[in-house]
Amino acid sequence: MKITIKNLALAIATMFALTSCNNEELFVDEAVSTELTVTDEVKEEIENPIDPNDPCDFQLYSAKANSTIIIDCIMDLENKIVNLPANINLVYEGGDIINGTLNFSKASIIDGALLNSSLKIEGESPQLKDPTFNFLKERWDIVEGVVDDQVSYTNKILLNELMVMVKKLGASTIKIDALDAYFQTRPGFNGTELWQPELTAIQVPSDIHLVMTENTQLRVQPNDFRNTVLLTLFKADNAIVEGGIFYGDRDTHDYDTYNKTNHEWGHLVLVKASNNVTVKGMTLIDAGGDGVTINSLGHSFSSGYIPAENVLVTNNKIIRARRNGISITGGENIIIDGNEFIDSGVDTALSKGTAPGWALDVEPVWGNGVKYEIVNHVIIRNNIERGSENGGFINARGSYITYEGNDMESSIVIGQTDNSIVRNNTFTRNPDSKSLHVAIYAGDYDDKGYNHSNEVYGNTIIGFAKGIWLMESNMDIHDNTIIDCGSAIQILHSKDSKIRDNAIINETGGEGISNFTIKYMDNIDIYNNVIKVGGSPFRFTNVNYSESDPAVHHNIIRNNEVTSYKNANSSFKTILGFDFKDNICHNSGIRVQNVREANILDNDFNDGIIRISGNYNADIAIVENTISGGNCFNDDNTLDYVASNIVKENNTCE
Repeated sequence: MKITIKNLALAIATMFALTSCNNEELFVDEAVSTELTVTDEVKEEIENPIDPNDPCDFQLYSAKANSTIIIDCIMDLENKIVNLPANINLVYEGGDIINGTLNFSKASIIDGALLNSSLKIEGESPQLKDPTFNFLKERWDIVEGVVDDQVSYTNKILLNELMVMVKKLGASTIKIDALDAYFQTRPGFNGTELWQPELTAIQVPSDIHLVMTENTQLRVQPNDFRNTVLLTLFKADNAIVEGGIFYGDRDTHDYDTYNKTNHEWGHLVLVKASNNVTVKGMTLIDAGGDGVTINSLGHSFSSGYIPAENVLVTNNKIIRARRNGISITGGENIIIDGNEFIDSGVDTALSKGTAPGWALDVEPVWGNGVKYEIVNHVIIRNNIERGSENGGFINARGSYITYEGNDMESSIVIGQTDNSIVRNNTFTRNPDSKSLHVAIYAGDYDDKGYNHSNEVYGNTIIGFAKGIWLMESNMDIHDNTIIDCGSAIQILHSKDSKIRDNAIINETGGEGISNFTIKYMDNIDIYNNVIKVGGSPFRFTNVNYSESDPAVHHNIIRNNEVTSYKNANSSFKTILGFDFKDNICHNSGIRVQNVREANILDNDFNDGIIRISGNYNADIAIVENTISGGNCFNDDNTLDYVASNIVKENNTCE
């Protein structure tokens, strides 16, 4: 039998060729093509391969420059430093190098499979053979299972040192599969930094892709500190964290010993002052604070300010975060896409949830007119939200925030924001939910003037007590479908806004567009809506009545088509300044009560009536309307009724 040796793997099959465990032939020359006759002696060697657990019979200190050394045996350095010449290539073939230090010269290569916790690398850093490093827990002394604080602290140190080392050796990807371990990240433990939890966390370096699997379970060592982080991307540019299951300590935390506050900042993942980073495919469970927090370093006006930029958080599952699922307090150009938020902020049997208690919170810190943090240009899309304690997604002080394509069980709130959009989301109310009863809060109830130029459109809202609350200026609410809500759209205060082209349906009850405890309502244009409800299509009460100038506070309701299944009128009570014109009203009329400066023009009331009530009505024009199916007018005023300048002209009664 003959074999042709054309590669290094076959070269070691012969006793007289190149053998790694022979101290006369340490390195492998270039392979040559040679025909050999397989003798019985060679055949026996092939059938009895080298045992990689046997000790090596050569020493690395005799290695020559420009050599390739195959490690298929145990090389025990006996706690010594071995100086290697230039251009050495250490190849793993089942063996190991342990208990010592390799001091490399330039232009060398080492197989990542040879690295372990007992081997130190010094000198000119060699390059890894493969930029993907596979972590094996048995080679790095990380202790799994329930351990004491010191062991869990050592686990963290070992993992951090490993990532720094393999990056220095040229790794771009670190893969961790089977691992179930606790990590002590408490600030102040063993004299660590007290108030910067990012410095005491597991720290992923820049330019590293950390890949974990469903077999990778990293756990927070239970502690008593209010502000901890399990894993951070801190000043880590061009980095990715992928996969794995992280567990917080919300149910095992000591909330009483240290500084008796709510301890609400025990976060699982922190992205801080990093650019071009991704957090994806992770499962984050029982965070003591947030599942993910994104923020900047320093204040927005300081010279050392570093924002989080170009951040992608995608396809993660965040379960029972004690505070928020995700918080964004500083950064720009951030995408939150395809995540699942479950039971954010809820109580468990062993720990209470804590405020805010939202699935996602955009909330930079402002105070006394100073913007300490800034959040701009965030896209929140294609996420699923279920079971949140207080609400779904909230934006307090972020600008240019877009919510789109989300599947919501709770609210989206855009408060103190500008140039933000809520579009094409679906809201389906869970009747057992304890969260806010309004699907979309559009604006800031306190009316501090931060809100403007926002838009709400293309959303589908089903089964909420209130569909949309409008509380800001320059808002455009359009092309929404609102089904089976108690009140579809309610205005609390607004000016220069539009409510248009919406479809509102509730066959069993409810009302269409109305107001709620209004402060003011100026220059609102309500048009081209289709409203089919059991109650009043429009209902407005106490709007601008105490104002002296009706021109400033005039509002228009026009070109809508409305139906009341229960023959309820649109109602306007104690109001100054509105036009109701060119509307088609089925099974519904209009009632005005204590109204001034109103025009009811060119409407079709099918099976409806125009009803004038109250004790004072003035300056009302009722002109060119068509009323069918009943009485045209019904004046049911009180005995002390005062009417002034009420004009009824060219109306048609059929």
